[in-house]
Amino acid sequence: DVASLTGFHDEVLSNLKLEYSAAGSRVNGLNVTAAASSGAPITINNTTSEGGRVLRVKSADAGAILRFLNVYEHMEGGAITLSLSGAADGPMKGQVDARNFYVVNEPKLASIVSTAPAGDTRSLNEAVKGNIDTSRVQFERGFAEIDKGSGYLRLANGLLRGPRIGTTFQGTLYDPNNNMDMTGTFMPVYGLNRIFGELPLFGPLLGNGRDRGLIGVTYRLRGNANKPTLNVNPLSVVAPGIFRSIFEYR
Repeated sequence: DVASLTGFHDEVLSNLKLEYSAAGSRVNGLNVTAAASSGAPITINNTTSEGGRVLRVKSADAGAILRFLNVYEHMEGGAITLSLSGAADGPMKGQVDARNFYVVNEPKLASIVSTAPAGDTRSLNEAVKGNIDTSRVQFERGFAEIDKGSGYLRLANGLLRGPRIGTTFQGTLYDPNNNMDMTGTFMPVYGLNRIFGELPLFGPLLGNGRDRGLIGVTYRLRGNANKPTLNVNPLSVVAPGIFRSIFEYR
């Protein structure tokens, strides 16, 4: 048992209890329980059996565990569950699901809303005639399917959904050369757009499905994962939802 343990970003876990089983240098099982500085419980379970491996992480303070592990530093609060499985020495696949959290001072969000696309003089802020505040953004849900292997992390069917902003995303977050190639659709005022998407008649025409909004842009983040280049498709700013997928980067 460990009274307290400091991780990345000075994040502290307390009342840490660790149980593990091993054969030589190989860890076959790992169970960790702890509490975040907010008091929220955290559990990590990693089991290996018959050539397979299962990893499950659950935290009632998503931001704390992600900062502690140096996975992501711009999230505050929320609950998160991560479940991955695969061969003992091979890639692992699964999903991550987070609820009711905030993203704070994320530079990529700020760039998406303020960057004028090539061939267009307007940023997304100007296109929707509003000032989209990205300094502290509330999200009701974040979800993605994960494919994690040696040196790479791929995401599919990704979604961030909140009352003010929503985005879908997919692609390679980083590869063995530390390159990123992510694409998606970004939607301001998501709560209003979602109303149209869920109407029985107008939803299929305007909303392009439950998780696509009425007004949005498609974007691509590509290049070095530490500082990728952002490209925004100007055609999708005013395109109805049902046509937006035509303009998405492939």
